Amino acid sequence: MPIATGRYLYGLIHAGQDVDFGCIGLEHDGKPGRVYTLREGTLGAVVSDLPARQKLLPLRKNLDPHHKVIREVMKTTTIVPMTFGHVVKNGDEIARTLRRNRDGIQAQLARVEGRVEMGLKVKWDVENIFEYFMDAYPDLKAFRDQIFGRSSAPSQAEKIELGRMFEDQLNREREEQTQRAMDMFQPCCAEVKASPPKSEKMVMDLAFLVDRDALKPFEERIYQVAATFPAQYIFDYSGPWAPFNFVDLDLQSTAAA
Repeated sequence: MPIATGRYLYGLIHAGQDVDFGCIGLEHDGKPGRVYTLREGTLGAVVSDLPARQKLLPLRKNLDPHHKVIREVMKTTTIVPMTFGHVVKNGDEIARTLRRNRDGIQAQLARVEGRVEMGLKVKWDVENIFEYFMDAYPDLKAFRDQIFGRSSAPSQAEKIELGRMFEDQLNREREEQTQRAMDMFQPCCAEVKASPPKSEKMVMDLAFLVDRDALKPFEERIYQVAATFPAQYIFDYSGPWAPFNFVDLDLQSTAAA
């Protein structure tokens, strides 16, 4: 029995005509798949062929072409990118999906039209974050010295309290500095989102939705903002990327059209 050919979905665009992006997609029949659009009215799904039942693992050989396609599409038009792993069983289901979700897709495309995502991570460039906070906050250091400076060892409760005080101060500092940075960037971006820090030394992890033609002023603003922070704060920005952090689209079931 022949294996049904599905469609791998990379993202959604405005498309007044069919577009062929070339053989840059996920591997199909032993070679890179041809990436093209399937249209419903003026909406287009950027797809390539893939066995409908193929299980896709988030391996580099799969992730690389997924992101490559999105980058290539970004060069010529605005795309609402899909997260990795969307396989649809056939072209008819794609058409039903576009019809059923037309309003939501149009709204998301309007939100990101002509815009890209820029990322900014700020970290404390210190050898020991705990000691850095001890030196920066006298009350914290005084309590640490009090419980460790006597002849008897600190109790478990005292150690827990010191840890709580440190975490509270760490989080307050993150919140204050993140809000300060967001306020300073507000005039040069359409939207900004903060994600939870992924490591103890990370101060903030921000994503900005920026007009494509305003990238240079935005990058200049990064240096201006960084100059207002102490030397221990390291700014690392990246992009432009597709606006993954600014897409809020839940494609409804295609069972009915």
